[in-house]
Amino acid sequence: MLMLKQHFGTNTRGHLVIGGADAVELAERFGTPLYVVDEQRVRENYRRFYRAFAERWPSVLVCYALKANFNLAICKILQGEGAGADVSSGNELRNALGVGIPGNRVVFNGNYKTLSELELAIINDVMINVDSLQELDAIEGLTSRLGKRARIGLRVNPNVKTPTHPYIATGLRESKFGFDVASGQAFEAYKSASRMRNVEVVGIHSHIGSQILDAGPFEEEAEKLMALVAEVKERLNIHLQSVDLGGGIGIPYKPDDPELQPEEVAEHIISVVKRVVEEKNLARLTLVLEPGRYIIADASVLLARVGYTKERPGMPTWVAVDAGMNALIRPALYGAYHHIELANKIREKNEQLVNIAGPLCESGDFLGKERRLPAAEPGDLAAIFDVGAYGLAMSSQHTAQPRPAMVLVNRGKAEIIRKRESYEDLTHLDQIPGWLK
Repeated sequence: MLMLKQHFGTNTRGHLVIGGADAVELAERFGTPLYVVDEQRVRENYRRFYRAFAERWPSVLVCYALKANFNLAICKILQGEGAGADVSSGNELRNALGVGIPGNRVVFNGNYKTLSELELAIINDVMINVDSLQELDAIEGLTSRLGKRARIGLRVNPNVKTPTHPYIATGLRESKFGFDVASGQAFEAYKSASRMRNVEVVGIHSHIGSQILDAGPFEEEAEKLMALVAEVKERLNIHLQSVDLGGGIGIPYKPDDPELQPEEVAEHIISVVKRVVEEKNLARLTLVLEPGRYIIADASVLLARVGYTKERPGMPTWVAVDAGMNALIRPALYGAYHHIELANKIREKNEQLVNIAGPLCESGDFLGKERRLPAAEPGDLAAIFDVGAYGLAMSSQHTAQPRPAMVLVNRGKAEIIRKRESYEDLTHLDQIPGWLK
């Protein structure tokens, strides 16, 4: 079935329109495979998310999760909207700082931050969400050497089950992330941190998973975090300034997927926060959220050129396109669904049962199986939707395939924001040892 979200359109030529631009013309101008990002959709998604929380709570910081898509132009758009940044590597931190996001509006997450990454964060007044006691000790050592204080939160693991893929469920006790709440480990970590001279304990952080389409787990997360906020105040006299609930709000990838509204999530979370703040007489807290997928996923499409088709009697026709798991690994890695249409035949009936395959020498190299499309022919243009999050960010050079280009569209204008890789890009870091020459 044809599934176009409201920010897409069609024109009189029967072509898909993205951000006011004809998808077929974009492919002809910039080549394929091609990621296309709609700037206005990115802005709309951020604004809606921010409003959902800011209209219900007086102090809110929305930190865009760069791991979803760390392209500099995307980061710059969100910096212009006033977003903070959620980073999980030193290079993501450099991206955030490089586009003008102040360090005090950046949160640094992850279970293994190197000493050089921690130093960069401390120097720039970044909030470091500490993930282990050894990391806490490392931070204390760095602050003594640098003569600077470090602002930290503790990432805690609240053991919240979420209806999502196991690889992206991060709030269970068996997960690698955070201090365990149930055993008291998280409380003891706060006690240790409170004794450190150059460490300022200001926050609490949790992230329970990704692609969540039910508000219930977020409410449970808020309950468990706020209980710990109250406990560290009562027993340790630590008055936390911020509660960071991470990201995780999903989007509808399939035509029949429910849509979780950010307003619903905000209602569930803020009702808990408000109640505990009032009951326990807590200082007003800043709510920190870390959306990535919600902001960027549905703002982007991957365009891929059909090369060959292959019929198999009694089975779906194979349609081979020039983008595969090298360009978009989510279908192969997670069994994830991405909706697919033919951008040059957007108004034609989807009557042919097909599998859409990439060009790699892997049986797992597919973008979609048992889909309905118009009769596909060489030269047609496939549009793979909702690819802005974890698309190009997780791409590879498998079978020496160059990574795709990325173009930004804005009310009909289009400009490259990431160049297509060349053969030279694939090999310029390689070296042949002298004994082989």
